[in-house]
Amino acid sequence: MTDGLTEAMLSGPAAALYLALVPGVPMRGRWVAEIRELWGKKDHPSLDDFPKVERTERTFPSLDGKFDVPVTIFTPSDAGSAAFVYLHGGGWIAPTSGKHLGWAKRIAALSGQTVIAVHYRLAPEQRYPCALHDCVGVFQAIKDIFSGQITVGGDSAGANLAAALWFFCRDKGCLLPNKLMLNCGVLDLQLEKFLSMQASGKDHPYNGLELLAFQRALYAPSHELWTDPYASPAHGDLSSLPSTLVIVGGEDTLRDDGVQFAERAKMLGVAVQLHIGEKMPHGFHMQHALVPAAAEAAEKVILEFLAAG
Repeated sequence: MTDGLTEAMLSGPAAALYLALVPGVPMRGRWVAEIRELWGKKDHPSLDDFPKVERTERTFPSLDGKFDVPVTIFTPSDAGSAAFVYLHGGGWIAPTSGKHLGWAKRIAALSGQTVIAVHYRLAPEQRYPCALHDCVGVFQAIKDIFSGQITVGGDSAGANLAAALWFFCRDKGCLLPNKLMLNCGVLDLQLEKFLSMQASGKDHPYNGLELLAFQRALYAPSHELWTDPYASPAHGDLSSLPSTLVIVGGEDTLRDDGVQFAERAKMLGVAVQLHIGEKMPHGFHMQHALVPAAAEAAEKVILEFLAAG
């Protein structure tokens, strides 16, 4: 019933008042449950596409040794030695959906690379750095299995985790990804400073400041984390990045976050490719049924990026 509230917060006269105001599941728990139900649907028509792609399930140990991280592996019939470690979006709080897995399967089929979708631990039950530790643990295991180039990437919160993984592994002297793919990412947790967020983030129907700030509060509530590269990778040493693809939607509230990240990295000598879907919303690269032309254009860039080098 307390949904994570400490004993101190529920002690004394306040306890009875809180329980009278919210007699059932606290509001935070209700909001999280609704988001997970809406965003985490397991079924999706795209999962039936590309039947020749083999799907397997297994686990790898998290970096912290406290969790066996489930992964879904999509292996195309022409798979080589390269792999793509895919980190799904969902604000760090929603699980992998059928839409995410359908997209991962599609990329495996079209790229000829094995795609590993990581089911990392979720906030608020498991806050930062649990998800990052899970992703790092899986990546290190995959790096030992595949001899070819390994790309780590994701969308939205998954892009955040992909870039954070780079800085974490670099600083700890671990094996590093060969490339990064950051699609519509939350790369700087200082959300409010970007003009695109200021212009359209208030009262946004889908990806507004209110929702993003709520997700940020559940994943990385400490203000100090908003400038920590492991949680807010835009604050890392961008000159150290490998070849990186950044995709943004022209009408996404996170547009300027991604654009500034790419432009700063490019000025520092990084091989960065920036693809902007003009007039496109958040996550457009996965929406082939709704915006086919824009999704296909982004997909072409993604497949070329995966194949390069």
